Amino acid sequence: MRRRPLIALLPLALLLPACSGGEEAAAPADAMRTAQERFEQAGGVHIELSSSGLPQGQDGVSKASGDGSVDARTPAFSGEVTGVIDGTAASVEIIAVGAKTWMSFFSSDFNPVDMSDLGAPNPAEFFRTGSGVGQVVAESTGVTAGERTRDGDVVLQSYTGSVPAKPVQDLFLLGEDADTFEVTYGVEPGSGELRTAEITGEFYTGETTTYTVGLSEYGKDVTVEPPA
Repeated sequence: MRRRPLIALLPLALLLPACSGGEEAAAPADAMRTAQERFEQAGGVHIELSSSGLPQGQDGVSKASGDGSVDARTPAFSGEVTGVIDGTAASVEIIAVGAKTWMSFFSSDFNPVDMSDLGAPNPAEFFRTGSGVGQVVAESTGVTAGERTRDGDVVLQSYTGSVPAKPVQDLFLLGEDADTFEVTYGVEPGSGELRTAEITGEFYTGETTTYTVGLSEYGKDVTVEPPA
């Protein structure tokens, strides 16, 4: 009779380490260095980007979904980008290879476009070694380890800190009035892979906005070719 309460509690006890983090978190400096290396050596990766919302009347990207090829010379992206273009809310297909981008907007054809003219970043630049997502991680300061949380089937170790404005400005082509941005990272403890990055700050003058980057499928075979 006395054993039944212990047996009843056993499943709960088995579940607790997954989120409470029985293992000690990696030192922040080590975790950031490994996260940068894993991303920049991934070859290919899937990305999901979202924002807390564009300010009223502002052109820009609210979310994106696609695959990226991580490279120092010719990073690339292929996927769908949603946002406001010339005052019109729309979802468009984007192909980006290096500095060149093409858009399919209300058409099945892809046409050259300068993303900066639309107030939007070139999505390929997120995957450029030395200046993309990995560089934001590398330049993060004051990083401290937080709790472990579950993201679907994956348990992530959180880290928080800040990053100087320049790498974020270079990446998003936004935030010219900001000095720093606050960052929260979700790192998969076993692999050291960066899975989530929340970047919060003054992307738009007088407004606090959060952009969330979700990364998965590290090592994915990604081939992006310029449209014919």
